[in-house]
Amino acid sequence: MSIENIILLALIVVAHIAFLMRVRQIAQLVSLGQGKLGLDDMGGRIKDLMVKGFGQKLVLKKPSGIGHAIIFYGFFALTWGTTEGLIAGVVPTEQPFRLDFLGPIQWVMNTSQDFFGVLVLVALAIALYRRFVIKPKRLEGPLSHQIDAVVIIGLITLLIVAFFGMRVIEPRMGFTPAADFLRGIFLGGESTHAEHEVAFKVFDWIHNIVVLGFLVYIPYSKHLHVLTALPNLFFREEYNRGRVTKLDLEDEDAESFGVITVRDYTRKELLDVMACTECGRCQEACPAYNTGKPLSPKKVVLDIKEYLFEHGPKLVGNPEAEPEHQLYGDVIEHDVLWACTTCRACEEACPVEIRPMTKLLGIRQARVLMEGDFPEEAQGAVRNIENQMNPWGLPQEDRGKWADGLGIKTLAEDSDVDYLFWVGCAGSYDQRYQEVSKSFAKVMKQANVNFGILGMEETCTGDSAKRIGNDYLAQALAQNVVDTLNGYNVKKVVTACPHCFNTIKNELPEYGGEYEVMHHSEFISDLVKSGKIKTEDKSNGHDVTFHDSCYLGRYNDVVDAPRETIAAAGGKTKEMPRHGMESFCCGAGGGRMWMEETIGKGVNIERAQEAIAIGADTIATACPFCMTMLTDGVKAEGKEETVNVKDIAELLAERLPEESGS
Repeated sequence: MSIENIILLALIVVAHIAFLMRVRQIAQLVSLGQGKLGLDDMGGRIKDLMVKGFGQKLVLKKPSGIGHAIIFYGFFALTWGTTEGLIAGVVPTEQPFRLDFLGPIQWVMNTSQDFFGVLVLVALAIALYRRFVIKPKRLEGPLSHQIDAVVIIGLITLLIVAFFGMRVIEPRMGFTPAADFLRGIFLGGESTHAEHEVAFKVFDWIHNIVVLGFLVYIPYSKHLHVLTALPNLFFREEYNRGRVTKLDLEDEDAESFGVITVRDYTRKELLDVMACTECGRCQEACPAYNTGKPLSPKKVVLDIKEYLFEHGPKLVGNPEAEPEHQLYGDVIEHDVLWACTTCRACEEACPVEIRPMTKLLGIRQARVLMEGDFPEEAQGAVRNIENQMNPWGLPQEDRGKWADGLGIKTLAEDSDVDYLFWVGCAGSYDQRYQEVSKSFAKVMKQANVNFGILGMEETCTGDSAKRIGNDYLAQALAQNVVDTLNGYNVKKVVTACPHCFNTIKNELPEYGGEYEVMHHSEFISDLVKSGKIKTEDKSNGHDVTFHDSCYLGRYNDVVDAPRETIAAAGGKTKEMPRHGMESFCCGAGGGRMWMEETIGKGVNIERAQEAIAIGADTIATACPFCMTMLTDGVKAEGKEETVNVKDIAELLAERLPEESGS
């Protein structure tokens, strides 16, 4: 072996040792979490890895993801040549080692390297332009992160320049127009390795040193996701988007509940923070961040990651040691924790399926269950639920009064019904939303639906308590609902509240409650399609913009049904820029319905302004919380005389024949 072979081999060994030491540390830090990384459903995991990882499905949801995908695929194409070059650098042969014996495979790979080399350079130039000229807010970060981005872009550029330098000097099999073009410019179109041996070696060494530098640098940089993103997708946990994990409150060995330190997270949740790409898509979608709150989902994840690297090694070294710092207060501040509306926009936007919202909810559970510490306004709502089974604190015996005189039977009077109409707390007590309950009942009566209500036997499902963090109260409420429904042998449930809909559909099965659950938008849409609803043209068509409830769209994929109902009611839909799965939250979820906004702009104001700007005369909703928040937002903007906020059931009920429901 020559001295060059020995030096390169030594560099390869040192670089791999440094790389593996970092990988080992990361694995140890992840192992601080609870449970194990899942290996079940290997077929599904491999599929996710191929489609979401190698297929870049989630990354390509945004146009900016195209550049990332090009760099991603270019990395694999260029790695082929890198591997070949490193082998050639350590294996002493008369002729440089080449993979030409692979024939067509080598031809394809040489061709792809030529094309991707150019495409990656273009993608890098666009990335620099976006980061430092356009400066999208989601890419903002500390100076160290900006420097890190420049270093990475510079190293990749240098790597490709060295690659093309070698290809210009030494032509390879394959269709290589870029290398051929450069060869024509610099070498007159012809070249031999012997003529430019020194230049080739320079480019070769630059290429090898940059590659090995990458191997060492990446695991220590903000681009750690290059190493961890694909494993994070592979080890994904099957979870129900509409369900917050039920705590085992009967575990007598548990010393605490919820998340207090990093040890209380699962291993997958700690792998999550290691996989953050820092793309800022979660931050860009977050209603709290967009209205001046201190919450940034990206910062939440990165702060936990920084904390893990700073304090985790001590815990690894001494498994019995107690963490010196808690997450709440030391990492996640009060106003950050309670700004979250649980809209799931951050989790929907993440290209590697990190769950920032879920991490915050775990901390909320610990604050509420272990310390009784949560915002004072929310405490009032929780007390009302505990005492009167509804957040308003109104008498239980008044729950069914909205239906007086409408000929609606309760299950106590007659349980032989096809559907239980779950009215919900808002539909029962909120005067404005009682009108929605009446309208929906009118629609069902016109369609001759055999339905009933629970009346005073109906109670809160526990959605707000659950998202505030009071899992003890939420579990008691959920079990009470299941016992009541099962007592009447209920099979089918329809409700106008997405929060009740989500709880009954996604969370009650954990308590023995298995029901066919429909939101009233789906139910009405089906009635219209089946011809059971007859409407009249009363010249009351509206220009409508529909606000998608987070718990209806992002949580449960109900997007089309409300719009179909609006169309059946003669409405002409005008879409807001943020709609469907990318809808902007009204600000009421996660218990925020019961808390005042004291920081920044009101989330509901932001959404109301967006709706008003469309120019529609009606903002349609399909959620009681959304109706309240948007009504307040419209009033705050002084537009209540020209812009109405109505539920989709009201829009349709206005078009029903007069005798309907009589």
